[in-house]
Amino acid sequence: MFNSKESIKFMMAKIFFTLANFSYKTIDEVLPSTYHGMKTLEINYIRSGSGVAVINNKEYKIKEGTYIVIPEFVSYSIIPSTNINIFSIYLLIDDKTGFKEYTPLLDKYFIGNDYGRLINDFDELHYELKNLNFGYNEIVVSIFKKIIVKILRNEKISGKRISHWDTESLQYEIESIITKEFSKITIHNLANRLHLSIRELQRYLLKNYNKSFNELKTEAKMNYASNKLIYSDIKISKLYEELGYSTPEHFSYAFKNILISHHFNID
Repeated sequence: MFNSKESIKFMMAKIFFTLANFSYKTIDEVLPSTYHGMKTLEINYIRSGSGVAVINNKEYKIKEGTYIVIPEFVSYSIIPSTNINIFSIYLLIDDKTGFKEYTPLLDKYFIGNDYGRLINDFDELHYELKNLNFGYNEIVVSIFKKIIVKILRNEKISGKRISHWDTESLQYEIESIITKEFSKITIHNLANRLHLSIRELQRYLLKNYNKSFNELKTEAKMNYASNKLIYSDIKISKLYEELGYSTPEHFSYAFKNILISHHFNID
């Protein structure tokens, strides 16, 4: 917890910030909903743990490496599924007039994953604000600026669209969900969980995988079947039912088609 009597103020892109609070804490139960008032900005970083963030009544999965940026007039709460260790920066904004590349940070909420690019900055920030050694405020200001720039880069503020996902994290989520939930996942459900329209998701899959949703789902199903047949004693008569095929012949036909499409020798 930052408790210095000397406030830390800095200007970035003609925007004036004041550090109101910095903390590193563990969330082991539901964090009640908090509504942010005028001219405030909160930046959170999940160091470890997982759960759900509820922002303006929308749910988002969070995990190690997730950052959450909450501007004014936005409510949010956190529901942990495991203990969450989280850094929190609470800033006051004295003047919101700034460069257009930076002002989206002040009126939109963002949530995404940076895969390690921010963790060292938050660790250093925690060290400086805990120890308050000589010159800590200059170092802290430089770290704040790095964190803000990295988040803006990650969110591709200068591009046409601001997404909750970067390409790397979106691919990870798609592959993880389809691999684990191929038996029940639908394209409607997947699109909703990724906060994309069905058309956006279809375009993304074709662009990045050159495959449709059904093709990816079938591949995941057949990879599961292959591992089961090789590494367990399960019989095809049981496996085809588990995978939702009406007959063993229907399953065998689908399985052979996958092998052929991957250029495997099935003779």
